Amino acid sequence: MQLIKQFGLLLAFWLTGEALSFGLSTLIKIPGAIIGMVLLTACLSLGLIKEDQIKDIGDLLLNNIAFFFVPASVGLMALNGVSGLDLFKIIGIALITTVMTMVVTMFVTHLLTTAKRGIK
Repeated sequence: MQLIKQFGLLLAFWLTGEALSFGLSTLIKIPGAIIGMVLLTACLSLGLIKEDQIKDIGDLLLNNIAFFFVPASVGLMALNGVSGLDLFKIIGIALITTVMTMVVTMFVTHLLTTAKRGIK
């Protein structure tokens, strides 16, 4: 029952983000999932939501994260009509953005952990 409540909380943030995205679509195009994540991050940072309130569902989703890449993988395998050069570009972009994401995550994590410990 706890997982259902926690999933409902995450779902509420996602739906709120989707509603805001729809409302702001004439001004700016931002995906609702991104807005929902920003709202969740803000609520966690401000202490409006405690980590314990979403920890179990977060751990469950992170432990099964490979499952969420299956649709993208199947979509890539379905690209029969893609020429060799296009496929090379797709793989290159995927590799470059993956490395960039890892590097940025490394620096942000380092920055936050050293700031939390008070080390400068």
